[in-house]
Amino acid sequence: MFYSFLLFFFSTALCFAADMQFLILPDKVIGPVSPYIYGLNAQDPGDTGATVRRLGGNRMTGYNWVNNASNAGNDYKNISDNWLCDGLFHYTDCDKPAGLITDFVAENQRSGMDSLITVPIAGYVAADKNGTEVTEAEKAPSDRWKPISFRKKGPYSLTPDPKAKVVYEDEFVNFLSHTLGAADKGGVKFYALDNEPDLWSETHPRIHPKKTGYWELLNKSQTAAYGILKADPTALIFGPASYGWSGFLSLQAAPDSADVNQSLGTFLDFYLDGMRAEEKRAGHRLLHVLDVHWYPEAQGGGKRITENDISPASIEARVQAPRSLWDPSYMETSWITQSWQKPIQLLPWLQEKIDKHYPGTQLAITEYDYGAGDHVSGGLAQADFLGILGKSGVFMSNYWGNLKPYNKAALRIFRNYDGQKDQVGDQAVSAASQNIAETSIYAFTSAKSPGKLWVLVLNKDQKEKISGKFKVDSVTNYKTYISYGFDALSSDIKPLKKGSLGGNQFSYDLAPLSATLFVLN
Repeated sequence: MFYSFLLFFFSTALCFAADMQFLILPDKVIGPVSPYIYGLNAQDPGDTGATVRRLGGNRMTGYNWVNNASNAGNDYKNISDNWLCDGLFHYTDCDKPAGLITDFVAENQRSGMDSLITVPIAGYVAADKNGTEVTEAEKAPSDRWKPISFRKKGPYSLTPDPKAKVVYEDEFVNFLSHTLGAADKGGVKFYALDNEPDLWSETHPRIHPKKTGYWELLNKSQTAAYGILKADPTALIFGPASYGWSGFLSLQAAPDSADVNQSLGTFLDFYLDGMRAEEKRAGHRLLHVLDVHWYPEAQGGGKRITENDISPASIEARVQAPRSLWDPSYMETSWITQSWQKPIQLLPWLQEKIDKHYPGTQLAITEYDYGAGDHVSGGLAQADFLGILGKSGVFMSNYWGNLKPYNKAALRIFRNYDGQKDQVGDQAVSAASQNIAETSIYAFTSAKSPGKLWVLVLNKDQKEKISGKFKVDSVTNYKTYISYGFDALSSDIKPLKKGSLGGNQFSYDLAPLSATLFVLN
């Protein structure tokens, strides 16, 4: 076994107090790295090299594509208005059908990015955008809302009637396919089945005042997927965009959760099982990507890491938190581990459910944030997150929140490390560190650049530098390297040092709280 070899290597290595051994095996390929893990939501990508943007969030649950109206829900007084189109983005086509979407996608296309578009499925969308609150007395159904449908009888229209009583979501996808091109012709490739349905009754009490049920969401998801794929059979469907741990387990204590969980275990088991069963009846796949959100609950010094605290305890908890994605030996401090009494291991846990209930389904984390994007610990946690997702075969991830300096640095170290749009390789290869609590290491190659090796190393120690001893075990003889990185002093990624290898080995001092990328030739 590979890990047994690593254990032997590290146990027999001659180590000094400040030394750390690193082993890279470029010839041992893990698998391809999906380009879509370097994604965003609505943020301006700038020079991050982002590959995909998602148009999602609470506002999209009540989005009416015919007039671009949306409702803020409990995020802001349940107001229906034009904010999503001309407030958030300052677009100018807000009186045209799907103007918000077409402008968003066109913006992405100009930047070389693909698009993930949310399609509402909760039941109603905003009828008007007059900027006033939808009161309790005006909850759906009322004149302030339009019911939605995914099965329009008769031909689709490219000029929908704003006075029509129903908003057709299959017609929405057909409109985008005809206006922008089908998914396989450069149009919208990805569609998400709404946003955080586990929280509809909390975020959108005027649309969906009752808690969402298992069977309700499954039926809506199946119907919506049929409609989307009827309009564009080449699109990929994402669902259910669950908000977090309690959603994964029980759809936030759904009314039918206890009965179903007795036989299937969790809501995600039920959802995958149900979508797979419907595929058998439909004759084609209805869910391509299991879509979840991940805002870590890990705490340091009694504060959740997403609260942006930068005390030493919070920093330590933040830089260790990505280990909950995979590490069977790591128990974060959170209410999740307190109730579960074992490590989270989120990615293997989710993959196990996919393999059991709907094999072949991809995995996406379409919202995430580790906090402190203006502090190096936030950048290191995010870079660690992206490295883990890359070697784990995750299909897509999309950062949510303001893009602060270290958030940008975390993306740029993978996608634009030299400021000239150079990127790490698209194939993950094996690499290991002597101490996974103090360091993380990721390595990449690319068939497009034979003889080149990218190695990203994180020093998570808050005070001490690490004297790294790097060994590349390969039939390829690597001769030189150039290093790039960011650290606690600056989020700017700069070329740091040029050096040479002897016998495929080299030494390098890693600064405290730093990310260093080595490009070997």
